[in-house]
Amino acid sequence: MLVKEVNQIIKKSNDLITAKYRLTVIQQYVLHNVIAQIHIEDTDFKKYEVNVRSIAENHGIDTKNAYRYIKKSALELNKQPIIIGDEIEGIALNWFSSVRYNSNRGSLLVDFHPDLKPYLLQLQSYFTQYDNKNIQQFKCVHSLRFYEFLKQKQNLGKGKKFYIELSIDDIRSMFCFSDTEYKKTNDLKRFVIEPALKEITNQTDLSITDVQFLKKGRSINSVYIIATPKITSKNSDSSLHIKKPSQILTDIVKPPKNANKDDLGHRASKITGLIMSNGLADRFKRSDESVIDMMKRIKEEITTDTAAKQWENKLEEFGVVF
Repeated sequence: MLVKEVNQIIKKSNDLITAKYRLTVIQQYVLHNVIAQIHIEDTDFKKYEVNVRSIAENHGIDTKNAYRYIKKSALELNKQPIIIGDEIEGIALNWFSSVRYNSNRGSLLVDFHPDLKPYLLQLQSYFTQYDNKNIQQFKCVHSLRFYEFLKQKQNLGKGKKFYIELSIDDIRSMFCFSDTEYKKTNDLKRFVIEPALKEITNQTDLSITDVQFLKKGRSINSVYIIATPKITSKNSDSSLHIKKPSQILTDIVKPPKNANKDDLGHRASKITGLIMSNGLADRFKRSDESVIDMMKRIKEEITTDTAAKQWENKLEEFGVVF
């Protein structure tokens, strides 16, 4: 049976919420487009159609290239392992057992890996659910995971605050960061945690009201996040109390004032910003460079429209949405 009707509720076992995996933004869109087609009464997986047009329209993907990008993301997603469990006992598998594509029809059909049934079907307890619309506008690759961590712990009482505490080691592990990525905890704070929490406050039903980076000795050991459910949409501008990054870094990422979309300075700033927000710094950083030096170098390379386009094409290959 082919399914393509999309529900509004995403429902996952908590073991999936805390699993170890790494996906691009477009891969996250594809995966949740499919999960949203599962019904509460389903006892087995069906064949699911990826709605390419819907994903493209909802997420601002160029319709001319949408099928190519989304097909590529779905095929690569099928190669990305997810590890459920801990160091003692667990399972490693792929999200899909197959991805069928027909470029002439512009269709993609996927089958979930059968070993995922206990984590997505007939969930009665130990699960997290949320409205699919709350994750539709995420641009930062790390926002979804933090949003799910928060929803897992959210108190059901209306208007009540709740909190989570995540160790830095657990964040590195669950996000599958390599040993060379965000080696400095301050970089993890600036380029992973802070952008994700700000986007959650701006785009979802939660407001992050306070963030504390807790130290053990001289080093940051964990992050303590306090959140509140939004009562109305008027609360969407809730401020996030996080210490701002250094002015040097802000100057690098921030687009020039009054910049036009085609302005090279603006495009260079957008490119470097997307590299950081999508966790791609390690892909482009040279062995002898700091993150800041890498961003300066890339901006200096973008002196022509051709150079800017080359960088934009590189990022699109990693599933970055412009």
